[in-house]
Amino acid sequence: MAYVALYRQWRPQDFDNLVGQDHIGVTLRNAIGSGRIAHAYLFSGPRGTGKTSTAKIVAKALNCEKGPTPEPCNQCDACLKINNGSSMDVFEIDAASNRGIDEIRDLRETVKFAPVDGRYKVYIIDEVHMLTTEAFNALLKTLEEPPPHVVFILATTESHKIPATIHSRCQRYDFRRIGLPEMVARLREVADGSGIEAEAAALELIAAHADGGMRDALSILDQCAVMDDQIVTAVKVRNMLGLVGHEWLCRFTDALAKREPKDLLFTLEELLALGKDPRQVISELSQYMRTIMLFQAAPEISVPEGQREKLAEQAKALPAADVMNILNILHQGGTEARYAAEPRFAVEMALLSACRRNSGGAEEGQLVARIEALEAKLAKLLQGGAVSVSSSPPVFEASPQNARVARPAVKVEQAAPDNSAAVAAATAKPLPDDLTAVWGQLLQGLVQGGKRSVHACVAQGQLVGLTEKQATVQFAAAFPKERTEKPDYKELIEQSLAQITGRRVNLYCILGAGTPSVAVPKKSAASQGKSPAAAKQSVPDAEKMHPAVEKAIEMFGGNVTVKEN
Repeated sequence: MAYVALYRQWRPQDFDNLVGQDHIGVTLRNAIGSGRIAHAYLFSGPRGTGKTSTAKIVAKALNCEKGPTPEPCNQCDACLKINNGSSMDVFEIDAASNRGIDEIRDLRETVKFAPVDGRYKVYIIDEVHMLTTEAFNALLKTLEEPPPHVVFILATTESHKIPATIHSRCQRYDFRRIGLPEMVARLREVADGSGIEAEAAALELIAAHADGGMRDALSILDQCAVMDDQIVTAVKVRNMLGLVGHEWLCRFTDALAKREPKDLLFTLEELLALGKDPRQVISELSQYMRTIMLFQAAPEISVPEGQREKLAEQAKALPAADVMNILNILHQGGTEARYAAEPRFAVEMALLSACRRNSGGAEEGQLVARIEALEAKLAKLLQGGAVSVSSSPPVFEASPQNARVARPAVKVEQAAPDNSAAVAAATAKPLPDDLTAVWGQLLQGLVQGGKRSVHACVAQGQLVGLTEKQATVQFAAAFPKERTEKPDYKELIEQSLAQITGRRVNLYCILGAGTPSVAVPKKSAASQGKSPAAAKQSVPDAEKMHPAVEKAIEMFGGNVTVKEN
């Protein structure tokens, strides 16, 4: 008889032998025992976790001569035929190669016929997510209301690709990755039952590399067992899988702790000469640094046999801040190496960056001390009051190299000069005399600045008053006055007047008949010794004066001459 692979020889034959899927075994056992058998199941989960094996166990439980029973006997004709794949009532369909609508139409025709030997016809559709959209649509009605003697079991590793209409017609069971202790125990059982001698460290290494998939673990054990007739050791497993090994990882870690770039590069060169993949090197080194990080946080965690003493030594040699920094650098380097044309370059840069890392602890304390000394010198030099250094503690910020850099909290205060009012008065430009010229400059600036719509509106008014704080513009119509008072036009005109007069003035718009021209002499009423009231009385009664102009005379004083157009 031809040799049968270990994962096929040791396929679970009942719910008790399911490894790491107790939640599913208990649920299906109770459902079958109580007669609550669904017409469609959806098994989803990573590869090698027992989806197809569970589907066959369900088929045997439904068609066993003693059933339906949650404990198939595996001895009757129905169970034996299902085990060897010759049953006429159990159909295993690979959706990856039978994914079209024609195959699903043929399936719809066959479900109508009654079972040949057993009670149920069981359709196991593996990798069901590979079906086309049309095939899924063709399966919907049959999946929702199949004949009473038909049970569908859909298996997939990518449940997110299954349409919601299929999900809603199935009972879903999620298979988990198998834990390390459970997988090691199963590997020991298979090794002893198959006459294979294997070290405990070798089985742990196989289980860790299988990443939660029992089929992968059994395949690795099968491959290691045929390397030679001696015992399966951890060294042989590493050589077969191309792993770096604990000794090499310890050398890398010692070099990182001592900051020896030469040792790092020489160790990497030796590993590459032995045929190791640089991406595998940085991946395993990241995992080992993670183990050190966890050991520093909780020394009682379980570690591989014989590694605790060395792990404790390296965890003491590397500060926790260094370990975190190295992990970040290695993680970034591993990501770059995965997509780089030359992975070795990315790995070398990551190792050198980790060796030249910025550390916390003593170096951070020295940096803080230097900053405090600089603060003291700065405060001594600037005792005049122009700049004050706050006594708040330094603020730490993350640098691009993930190091903590201290930044002193410095508060700069500009001392206001005592003679600010006198300086402002000395440097201010005098008010222009010719308001018509000021207004003309403003309108010309609007045209040159491309503000033609503003010019068309503002040109309908005339500047009739100008003081240190206010510019009065008179309009003959209401619309241009109201539009000019809007914030956008008002701000633009105030800025233009500030450029012309050299001071910030507020725009005040008034409405009056005609567009009078007002000329304000340099000398005000106050400079001539007259009060604002007297200035107001000096205006001839025959001349018409706008109320706003009168109000301006009362507020600011001055002689006003009104000219009618």
